[in-house]
Amino acid sequence: MKNTKNSPIEFAIVTPSYNNEYWCSKNLASITEQTYPHWHLYYIDDASNDGTGELVDILTQNDAFKGRCTVIHNEKRVGSLENFYHTIHKIEPHKVIVCLDGDDYFAKPETLDILAAAYCDSDVWLTYGSFDTEPTFPDICLNPYSRQVCETRAFRSDTFLATHVKTFYAKLFQLIKKEDLLLQGQFFPVAGDMAFMFPMLEMASQWHIQFIKEILYIYNVSNPLNDWKIATKACTAAEGYLRKREAYKPLEKLF
Repeated sequence: MKNTKNSPIEFAIVTPSYNNEYWCSKNLASITEQTYPHWHLYYIDDASNDGTGELVDILTQNDAFKGRCTVIHNEKRVGSLENFYHTIHKIEPHKVIVCLDGDDYFAKPETLDILAAAYCDSDVWLTYGSFDTEPTFPDICLNPYSRQVCETRAFRSDTFLATHVKTFYAKLFQLIKKEDLLLQGQFFPVAGDMAFMFPMLEMASQWHIQFIKEILYIYNVSNPLNDWKIATKACTAAEGYLRKREAYKPLEKLF
């Protein structure tokens, strides 16, 4: 059942993580600092070989995580998109997914409060917004998609604006066809956010999307394993492939 006025918005923070030993402490601290209480963390250690898994096991023994943290240790590395897929499909449809990469952080303790206020509007199924970077560059405040793009579901031909922090109802993600997340039978190894955001934007296009301009997320650009640093050509090719796919039809209702 979807959240009602008498029940709080419940967040499921999903954090796929690979070799983030240097950043996992700050990442987890940004969650425990949240003033909004209704959240559960799903942390997926994607077969890290640098001690990330062991450190996360220790850090999540903190009382703040008691009863609201699930740590998953993969025996084999599968990549961010596959981790999102399998994890979100185990989460109750009415919960709101918050995507937080293992080397990134929430920008402020009120991040979830601000998101909860957005989802108090029953017409909101998905949000995206603006972020800052670390090391710090000028705030990256993006603009919302235009009315015309939403009305025509032209997200795949427009600039990709659905960036951090990305949130959506689990059910919306669960309605994506698995084959649309695959390339040659395997989950997209890069550009995974585009793979799942395009279908959800299209399904929610008839005024169920909210842009949040306030900075709620810190994107860590110092990580040498960022896809755009080590797989630039693959990212470009995957994006081109995803933009050519057929748009999903808009949903009249989600719940």
